[in-house]
Amino acid sequence: MELGLVSYVSAALFIFSGAYLYYTTTRSSRRSPRRLPPSPPGYPVIGHLHLLTDMPHHALAELAKTMRAPLLALRLGSIPSIVISKPDLARAALTTNDAAMASRPHLLSGQFLSFGCSDVTFAPAGAYHRMARRVVVSELLSARRVATYGAVRGKELRRLLAHLTKNTAPGTPVDLSECFLNLANDVLCRVAFGRRFPHGKDDKLAAVLAEAQDLFAGFTIGDFFPQLEPVASTVTGLRRRLKNCLADLREVCDEIVEEHINGTHKRVPGDRDEDFVDVLLRVQKSPDLEVPLTDDNLKALVLDMFVAGTDTTFATLEWVMTELVRHPRILQKAQEEVRRVVGSKGHVDESDLGELHYMRAIIKETFRLHPAVPLLVPRETVAACKLGGFDIAPKTRVFINTFAMGRDPEIWESPLEYKPERFESAAGEIDLKDPDYKLLPFGGGRRGCPGYTFALATVQVSLASLLYHFEWALPEGVKAEDVSLEESFGLATRKKEPLFVAVRKSDVYQFKGEELNEV
Repeated sequence: MELGLVSYVSAALFIFSGAYLYYTTTRSSRRSPRRLPPSPPGYPVIGHLHLLTDMPHHALAELAKTMRAPLLALRLGSIPSIVISKPDLARAALTTNDAAMASRPHLLSGQFLSFGCSDVTFAPAGAYHRMARRVVVSELLSARRVATYGAVRGKELRRLLAHLTKNTAPGTPVDLSECFLNLANDVLCRVAFGRRFPHGKDDKLAAVLAEAQDLFAGFTIGDFFPQLEPVASTVTGLRRRLKNCLADLREVCDEIVEEHINGTHKRVPGDRDEDFVDVLLRVQKSPDLEVPLTDDNLKALVLDMFVAGTDTTFATLEWVMTELVRHPRILQKAQEEVRRVVGSKGHVDESDLGELHYMRAIIKETFRLHPAVPLLVPRETVAACKLGGFDIAPKTRVFINTFAMGRDPEIWESPLEYKPERFESAAGEIDLKDPDYKLLPFGGGRRGCPGYTFALATVQVSLASLLYHFEWALPEGVKAEDVSLEESFGLATRKKEPLFVAVRKSDVYQFKGEELNEV
């Protein structure tokens, strides 16, 4: 965002104008006989906002540890909130209380860039969300359709492999972060819009998608003081920026949809399957929809799949390779498994992935230590409920801190150690069905991520191919302890600094695919 959270909340405008809001919203809670979760001391107006940092998942994890409170009550501005930091409470929130905690807060970015919160991520609980999620799960991201997109994943992955093969000079570090971002953009753009991602800096589609991803990241003052949002976002220029981005999104999406309707859309050579726009245009005509699917709804759903999918896929691959080059023993063990399973056929097929048990354990361990969405997407209660013996009121914002759970010594032995072996005995599919709720990379319940199978397919086949065809190491002179693990909090939590690695073509398992311009 253009201004940091601390700068916003310290502004005199909100200290004075928010005082009235604070006292009116807290007066009733002070009189309430309800049993509330423990809460640290707060301040008038801002409540507990001063406790947040630019890494809120770290701050909230430390607060829960200090207070020995797995369930915390906070007032973030004028918003009553709770923070969950233990698996048993997460299970209760996502099962017993799933219906009561089924909605989403109306965040400012979602109201604009999701065309009135009409995507699956930000849509409030109700008939529209049920219908939209059903369409996404059954039409866009069903198991059959995810499998059909294997051809797109394969082609874009071969482009990356060809790029590494052709342009990697011995001793020259490669910016692997940029490679993974390009791969995620390329795959999702083809699947969503039926075209390759335009990497030119002056391309309008690339520019507006990048701007949307930036605006979706982080928090704004309006998210914590909704009554003051119109003034706040106008003063900071945020509302103008959101309006401009929405206008640009509408323009490029209208053009893409119109091309699909008129039959003038130019597909990537070789693509035969429907892209997301094709599917939603077909579904839009169905007489069986519980709620009509408008043109704006269609755009919101396609953009949701693209924006949510690219950042999380990119961040997961980046963290996996960061840990592998820092742990050569684990890297070697993973390469030996991939090369043993794939053998001498020269390329990784998605059918090989089921046999790569250690590689899947590596991905699980990365989810534990470096969750892409460490606070999940916040929920909002639609009804009063009980959690951990405490009373939770309606309109309470709910944060589940998977970062705290992944590093909790009461849950994990040596939690700060990167040790994939802890998951080898549970080598089944990486999915949402962790019975202990200790590992929640994709959330759970009716608000769990519907695109997790697609994301996992991309991550697994990409990682397996990179391990099969290339030798990886830290650049010369760089030690494991020199690699920064600092994070950049946003839509997905990425590395703050790009990952540079030394890469060498395998002597035995070299990539021998098409040239870059032929793939």
